[in-house]
Amino acid sequence: MKRFSDHTYRVLRFLAHGLLRFVHPIARYRGKENVPEGAAVVVCNHSAFTDPVWVQIAMKTKRLPLTMAKKELTKNKLFWAFCHKVGAFPVDRDGSDIQAIKTSLQCLRDDNKLLIFPEGTRVRHGKTATAHNGAMMIACRAKVPILPVYLTAKKSIFSAIDVVIGAPYMPLYEGAKPTSQELDRLTQQMMDQIYAMGETR
Repeated sequence: MKRFSDHTYRVLRFLAHGLLRFVHPIARYRGKENVPEGAAVVVCNHSAFTDPVWVQIAMKTKRLPLTMAKKELTKNKLFWAFCHKVGAFPVDRDGSDIQAIKTSLQCLRDDNKLLIFPEGTRVRHGKTATAHNGAMMIACRAKVPILPVYLTAKKSIFSAIDVVIGAPYMPLYEGAKPTSQELDRLTQQMMDQIYAMGETR
């Protein structure tokens, strides 16, 4: 099944923005100038089903980015068909999903953006979750920058939404590739940076 064209994606993104503004009429975006050209692994905290849409609205890329999504979403065939059309692909969060890694690396080789929510599940305001190191591993393997994004975690109807895009950076580690310990450390630093961006908004 083919995905939507980049033009169709931009039209749908515009329409989605209009619909979301009915629920959150105040939406503030910071750091659009930090979005790099070409490939990058975009990482964001996760608290609501609409988070991928807000991130894509804020980045405003010309091309349809790919988004890693939990495989459980594929159970609803009709819903998943639409998700696939707008760039989603499944990942098994409980194991090493080789196909998801291949899809991710190909996305980056195609000079495109890859959106991942490292926490792997929605984390409500005031709660915490241990982030998976897959996003960092993929960025290191593909040798592309990490683009950190913070999105308002506490969402209620008609509340304001903040999307803060940080500066892209290349992960630093010893050797040709990071060890598992280095991946854990880099992932924790990445998440600390994301939440710190929200605290200073």
